[in-house]
Amino acid sequence: MTTYYPDQRYAANLTLIRRECVLPEEAAGQINVGEGKRVDVRDVVARGQVPNRHIIIDAAKRLGLRNPDELPALMQVDLGVAVDEQQVLAGKNPKRGKRVFAPVRGIVMAVQDGTIILQQMPQKVELEAGVRGRVTGIIPGRGVVIEAVGAQMQGVWGNDKRSIATLRIEPEDGIETFVASEFDLRFVGAVILTTRPISQMTLDVMRERNFVGIIAPSADASLLDSLLAAKGPILLTEGFGGAKMSLSVFRLLAQYDGQQVTVDAHLPSRWEARRPEVIVNLAARADERPARPNPMLALRQNMTVRVTRDPYAGQTGKVLDLPKSPVLLPNGLRVLCARVELVAGEVTHIPLANLEVLGR
Repeated sequence: MTTYYPDQRYAANLTLIRRECVLPEEAAGQINVGEGKRVDVRDVVARGQVPNRHIIIDAAKRLGLRNPDELPALMQVDLGVAVDEQQVLAGKNPKRGKRVFAPVRGIVMAVQDGTIILQQMPQKVELEAGVRGRVTGIIPGRGVVIEAVGAQMQGVWGNDKRSIATLRIEPEDGIETFVASEFDLRFVGAVILTTRPISQMTLDVMRERNFVGIIAPSADASLLDSLLAAKGPILLTEGFGGAKMSLSVFRLLAQYDGQQVTVDAHLPSRWEARRPEVIVNLAARADERPARPNPMLALRQNMTVRVTRDPYAGQTGKVLDLPKSPVLLPNGLRVLCARVELVAGEVTHIPLANLEVLGR
C-alpha cells in the first residue's frame, strides 16, 4: 500500500508547541521583544493599530423616509462629533420610535443622499504571548514565533477570538441551568468546557453571565452569525451539527479544570493550516522535554485516529490494520481503508480520507 499522510489534530498532555503570535493582517505594528527572549503568558509581544474604515449607513431606508433630503433635520448629532457604539444618530425622537444607531464608535463625517457616513475609531491592538516560552523568530511588523512546553488540544472551528482565562467544566445539568439557579462565583470570568452542542440559550447565558469563552463539541450552522458576533472565543472540537464531544478530548481538557488556559479560537481558512486550539502552560523537567511534533506523520498500525465523517464522525479508535487493496463498503464504493477498533469496541473499515491522526 502507498504511504498515506493523514491530517493531524494535536491532542497531547505534554508537547513542544511552536506558535506564531501575530497581529491582524490589516494592523500596522511594532515588535516589543527580541529573538531569544523568554516571555510569559501575559507579556505583550507586539502592539499595533487597525486603520479606521468608513461605514455607510442607509439612514433614509431605516427611518422610512420618502425624501432623503429630510434626513439632516432628523439628525441627533452634529457633523464631526465622536459617537459611541449604539448611540442614537438620527430619528424623530431620540428615546423611542424609528431610530438609527451607530454600529461602532466613530466620527460622523457626512450626511448626504439619505446616508450617514461614519468613520470608525482606530482600534489599538496589544498582542499577548498566550504561552510561556522562548521567542525563536521575529515576523517583521506582524509578530513573533514562540516555542513552549505544555498541553495542547486543537479544534475544528473557532470564531476568531482569543483569550486567556481559567478553565471551568460546566455544571452537571449544563450551562443553561445558570438561568434558573444562583450563579456560582467560580465561573466568573472563566472559559466554560461543555460536552453539549451550543444552542441560542447557551450564547444568551454566556452574554448575561459574562463568560470569557466556551469550548463545546458543536453548534447548529444556523447560529453562525451569533457565534461570530460573540465577544469571547468560542471553539468547536467537532464542528457544526449535533455531534457530541469525543471522550478522549474531554478527558484531556477536564484534568485542567481550574487552571489558566489560552483559547485561540482561530477562524479556519483554506489558505493556511493553522487550527483553533487550547493551550495549557506546564512546567516540564529537563529529562522529559518532549520531542518536536512531526508534521509528516504517516498512518500506521496502533495509531490513535479520529473519524471525521458519518456514520462514525467524532469517534476515536486505534488502527488495527491497513489493507493493501481497496475495500468494498456498504455504499458500493471500493476505496482504500484502515481497519479501526473504535473506543466503543466496534471494529470497522474506515476510508483513509475520513481519518485524522491525533498527533502527539
